Amino acid sequence: MKTNNFHESYASGEINPPSERSTGLVFTAVAVIVAVLWRGRPPVLWAALGLALLLLTASLLAPTLLKPLNVAWFRAGLLLHNIVNPLVMSAIFVLVFVPAGLLMRIRHDPLRSRRATDASTYWIDRKDAYVSSMTRQF
Repeated sequence: MKTNNFHESYASGEINPPSERSTGLVFTAVAVIVAVLWRGRPPVLWAALGLALLLLTASLLAPTLLKPLNVAWFRAGLLLHNIVNPLVMSAIFVLVFVPAGLLMRIRHDPLRSRRATDASTYWIDRKDAYVSSMTRQF
């Protein structure tokens, strides 16, 4: 039983794999790029071009032949997502938020939580509020 106590939907929806045709076209493009990059090495060039032609033909004429490749590529992507995403998020946290928090603690005290040894009270005096401050608040 699913409870929805939030104003947004946090349901983890099913992730659908791409179509076999689009996967075949992506692999065709990668094979062409490999052929262009290694055009000085004829065995690699011809193998990559042959693979590109084979994948292009299968993508356009019989995309269902590429279903095993599509499923394997999709599962590999999900596995990489489960490994890379936590690493990248941890790196961002450690490289951005931790130094910012340390600098904030060293240089600034937004909550005024440091002990004031010379103060008799921690009460913050407010300036008098005027009616004019209540008009056009936003």
